[in-house]
Amino acid sequence: MAVDMYQTGVSGLMAAQAQLATTGHNIANVNTEGYHRQRAEQMTEGSLYVGGQFYGTGTRVTDVTRLYQQYAFKDVLVNGTEQAGAQALYEQLNYLNGSVNDMGKAMIQSLDSLYKTIDAFTDNPGDLGNRQLFLAHAKEVASGFNTMYGNLNQQYSVNSQDIASRADRVTELAAGIADLNQEIMNAGQNGSPNDLLDRRDKLIGDLGQEVHITTVAEPGGVVSVLLGGRDSLVSGSRALALEARAGNPDPQQTELYLGTPGRADAATRINGHELGGKLGATLTFRDQVLAPTLSDIGRTAMGLADAFNRVQRQGVDMNGVPGRDLFTDINAPGARAGRFFTSNTDVGGEVTITDTGKLTGSEYRLDYKDGAYSITDLGSGKSTDLVPDADGKLNVDGFSLTLTGTPANGDAMLIRPSRNGAADLAVSLHQPEGLAASSQLMAIAHRDNTGTARLGMQITDAAGDDLPTRGDPLVVTLDDAGAYQVFRKSDPDTSLASDTLDSANPVITLDGLTIEVSGKGGSPGDRFEIEQVSGAGNNLNAQAFGELKQKKWLNGGTATLEGSLNQTLVGVGGKTYNQKIKADTATAALAQSQNRMQSLSGVNLDEEAANLLRFQQAYMASSRVVSVANELFNSLLQIR
Repeated sequence: MAVDMYQTGVSGLMAAQAQLATTGHNIANVNTEGYHRQRAEQMTEGSLYVGGQFYGTGTRVTDVTRLYQQYAFKDVLVNGTEQAGAQALYEQLNYLNGSVNDMGKAMIQSLDSLYKTIDAFTDNPGDLGNRQLFLAHAKEVASGFNTMYGNLNQQYSVNSQDIASRADRVTELAAGIADLNQEIMNAGQNGSPNDLLDRRDKLIGDLGQEVHITTVAEPGGVVSVLLGGRDSLVSGSRALALEARAGNPDPQQTELYLGTPGRADAATRINGHELGGKLGATLTFRDQVLAPTLSDIGRTAMGLADAFNRVQRQGVDMNGVPGRDLFTDINAPGARAGRFFTSNTDVGGEVTITDTGKLTGSEYRLDYKDGAYSITDLGSGKSTDLVPDADGKLNVDGFSLTLTGTPANGDAMLIRPSRNGAADLAVSLHQPEGLAASSQLMAIAHRDNTGTARLGMQITDAAGDDLPTRGDPLVVTLDDAGAYQVFRKSDPDTSLASDTLDSANPVITLDGLTIEVSGKGGSPGDRFEIEQVSGAGNNLNAQAFGELKQKKWLNGGTATLEGSLNQTLVGVGGKTYNQKIKADTATAALAQSQNRMQSLSGVNLDEEAANLLRFQQAYMASSRVVSVANELFNSLLQIR
């Protein structure tokens, strides 16, 4: 029995030593991120049957396990992905909101200063000082739009670089997980490699911060990782690579591809917006926040340029010649070509803005299949079939598209009507004498008119056949049938137009001229004369500049220039506020999940300290058992 007692004591000694080592390991790693508390599992040794009784032979440590619950870990993984993505998107939105608001306020102040200068210009259109100030403030407004575009475009470039670096990070983490899978397979045959499992879970958690992943347990302790729950990223000891490449058809719009490292030809394009995590948030911010903001700012800039240029074309300058554009033409050849993108080198395209008021700030995809065209609004997802008109143009609300060459079947082309509008804005008129303060045309109501109708004119073509000439005005009368008749005063028998006007669109269209009727109608016989104004001394066209401040023609006729700009700024602010709520909610959910997992897997120093004392006492007691067994054995040896 003495020998059996010795073995029993030694087994207890070894078990207590293992418990102390495990407890010490827990205490040492209390601050190690991703560490799961370990526990030495102990059980009795086999019994000996002696004298009709079973006597225990001691204890042994069967395994060192880590306190791990798969459900709790996956809950932390899912909530961690959601929180990382929500927080990343909020931080980027918050920075954008601060920068655009600061620049937006400065731009609105510049617009106010421009309008005040226009008031002075209207009061005294012949003053060269007022004209010079007009041009100076116009340049300040253009510079403000240019600066905002430059700032946003720089963020766009930085964002694309961040996408590339995060893709590299995903590849690095996937390779690390695959390597650990191999180590775990090698080590798992001889026990549970807890520290390797912790290291792998740490990498999986880090990967979950970058993208949404799903893990699948495989035989041999291996874990496979699916990207977005669909595409295999890690399978056993093999990992794929996530690569950022130049976009197609826009090289600056970085795209993601998943494939075998070193084999670019075998990669598959990934929809980055569905990835989740920080990488998905970065792509979402670039494509669904930055890009629309750039287009909205560009749309407002083009509306500004187009409106002021139209007013300029209606008047004459100090030299008595028709006004030239104040700002660069929104449909200059370079601007038209810069709105169209395709990867097919045999096809070219130009996008002409036809109505800035109908532009939505959206971008579009033009598809060509089986000889037919369809266009998709990338903002709303709405698709529309297009049929070329008699001139071969594809017409959409606000713009038209002219293609050169025939697309290949299945081609997808990108159209950005307003993305570069703020960058292209510049003052093209440099001489103050060139400002067109005087009107070319004037409408005079007959003194016997009974209604309050007024006429507004818009010259659409300076070479039009129906424009009034000096000494021969146009006459507009309301006949007995309620239709407006238009003829030249010198030729009353030849009708140039006869229209019963729609109250929703009260416009008479002539060759080179449109006439808009406003106010309440009158009685049959009411008469107006539209005559060409002689000289450059009136300020009627200058008044038209001043009216632009209150005129609503942008955003479908619902917003002024300042209103359109404010809508963009408020839109960014609203997205930022909503995203903050989402980020706070996701942070709270993650904290809950982490607390749940820590309650099981986390190291509690008080508990470990108590265990340390308990196992120390067990070690000392087992040592005493060994000592007693030794003393008994020595006593037996001394018997003669």
